[in-house]
Amino acid sequence: MEPTHAALREAFRARGRQLWLVGGALRDRLLGIASHDIDYATDALPDEVEAIARGLGARVTTVGKRFGTIGVLLEGEWVEITTFRGDSYAPGSRWPDVTFGRSIEEDLARRDFTITAFAENAHTGEWLDLFGGEADLRAGIIRAVGEPAARFREDPLRILRGVRFVSQLGFRLDPATAAGMRETAHLIAALSQERITAELDKLLQGRAPAAGLEALRDTGALPFALPELAGMPGCEQNRFHRFDVWGHTLATVDAIAVDPENRRIRRWAALLHDLGKPAVRHTKPNGEWGFYRHEVVGAELAEALLERLRFGRADAHVVVLLVRRHMERPDPADRRAVRRFMAKLGGRWRDLLALKRADNASHTYDDTAYHDALEAACLRAEQEEAEAIRAESPLSGDDLVRMFDRPPGPWIGVIKRQLGAMVLDGELAPGDRAAAERIARRLMGRG
Repeated sequence: MEPTHAALREAFRARGRQLWLVGGALRDRLLGIASHDIDYATDALPDEVEAIARGLGARVTTVGKRFGTIGVLLEGEWVEITTFRGDSYAPGSRWPDVTFGRSIEEDLARRDFTITAFAENAHTGEWLDLFGGEADLRAGIIRAVGEPAARFREDPLRILRGVRFVSQLGFRLDPATAAGMRETAHLIAALSQERITAELDKLLQGRAPAAGLEALRDTGALPFALPELAGMPGCEQNRFHRFDVWGHTLATVDAIAVDPENRRIRRWAALLHDLGKPAVRHTKPNGEWGFYRHEVVGAELAEALLERLRFGRADAHVVVLLVRRHMERPDPADRRAVRRFMAKLGGRWRDLLALKRADNASHTYDDTAYHDALEAACLRAEQEEAEAIRAESPLSGDDLVRMFDRPPGPWIGVIKRQLGAMVLDGELAPGDRAAAERIARRLMGRG
């Protein structure tokens, strides 16, 4: 049986060690949000933390031990217990150098933002808010603890965490904090790709992704986190668009319909769907900007970008497919064209239709009627295919020829249609060959 938080608290108390609940769990509690992000801070060194946890019979992970963190499975959830610390970066380093502290006050002073610099004593319930985090939560402000640039030099990932909070919480950056981000944005280049990608993923899946992306651009972090997108801001479009490529992309990201199952795929597809436009933009004979085959070039660029981000092959394949096909416009009245459209998408036509609807949200024209018609046509085609499968006769023409030892002819179609109709009506199971043979013999007068 896994140990409880109460057992953990008692084990630390018995050793005379401090144990404080810190960070996101306290922030989420104040916001009224359910949290599974449970972190403790302690004055015990990592070896002692590990010994305490193992002494309780808990499952333990030591992946983060060199950074002072021990993972412990409590009541079905992994929690992290970290020795009081402060992080800093040496020039060119990709991972933080860790120094251990002695007090919770010292630990909180080295945290990134006031809205995560809370602590609650796990033994006494004492509450610490040394930097005005509760007030910033009420005001919806993301403010660095202490001197902003110093915090971001210690760990440049904090810049991306800050803009990610803009997306996740719908908050705004404190001006001094944003200025500190701009001053240190170039240090993002020192980070590992895995850490950058994890933050971008969380940003795109937040409640206000466009605001987070705009903060990424405004702080100067865009060229270092997503350099492939740096050509979008200021790339003007034609009379069919209200915004430049960047503004249109942000509007599409915000507009795309998502649920937990498709949020990641759809948000990334919306972000990258016009990636090829800056590269192919040209002046047409009528003087307007043209973007011929931007979806083809964009798919190639998106594939390379997602590979650099180490995105995962399966999800990357779908995102690239959606980018490549987002300009396709089959005639909803043409059944064959609709079926070809669906076949090209390998079952992801709903994702593409969601992208097309979102893409149209900031156009100067309304294409809703077309999208509604296309959706209806796809649903009809899907239903027809399902009915065709359900209505398939359990016996083939060859089966019937062998059964009755007579040459092929119209009689085969008569029997197969009858068997198919019975399958569709639920009178015959789709794979029940024995029952189908009995019915066929009866229909041929041999039952």
